[in-house]
Amino acid sequence: MVSGSMSCVKYLMFVMNFLFVVSGIVLIVIGGVVQAKDVTMFLDTKYVTAPTILIVIGCIMFILAFLGCCGAVRENSCMVTTFGALLFIVFVIEIAGAATAYMYRGQLDEILKTNMNETIAQNKSDARKVWDEMQIEWKCCGVGGPSDYLNNKIDIPNSCCGKDATTCPEVEAYQDGCYKSLLNKIKSKIGIVGGVAIGIGVVELIGVMFAWCLSSAIKKEYEGV
Repeated sequence: MVSGSMSCVKYLMFVMNFLFVVSGIVLIVIGGVVQAKDVTMFLDTKYVTAPTILIVIGCIMFILAFLGCCGAVRENSCMVTTFGALLFIVFVIEIAGAATAYMYRGQLDEILKTNMNETIAQNKSDARKVWDEMQIEWKCCGVGGPSDYLNNKIDIPNSCCGKDATTCPEVEAYQDGCYKSLLNKIKSKIGIVGGVAIGIGVVELIGVMFAWCLSSAIKKEYEGV
């Protein structure tokens, strides 16, 4: 049985694994919010990948927390070492996802505007539903204004005049486009994801160090028997 300062590390492992469970829940929730259909349908796949990675990592962290707890309770060096190694791999994946999002940050504005224009031109039912919700909530119309619909020979939707409107002539439609509002919303979500990922990354690195210290102590304890 490990003793001394390593006993503290063992109990700290329990605390760390509780934090991993909480972190896993946070990652799943944050990833789910950013993955919301009203945001991702206007984005390229490389931007959609980041929240997907967060959701997957959140699920994995539940499994890792279980493995870490079992390893600490049983003082199993192999399980604790595996826990530390897998946790480090998760950390590297998070860094890779963040780096990918950072690389393509300059293309966000152009991709968003292009995809928004395409969804109006295609006039599909699922896109129309998202547009209606956006336009009612933010009191906006089209990408840059109501002319976006007219230029595509599409009637201006009633949502451009409010929730209860039954008709919507151009002069009564909201004149502000939805592009800037959606761009600001996406950027704010990206900021939240980045902040949460950094905080969890620090917790993960501390967990890796605790796991490897405990594993080393368990090995020395058995070697001394």
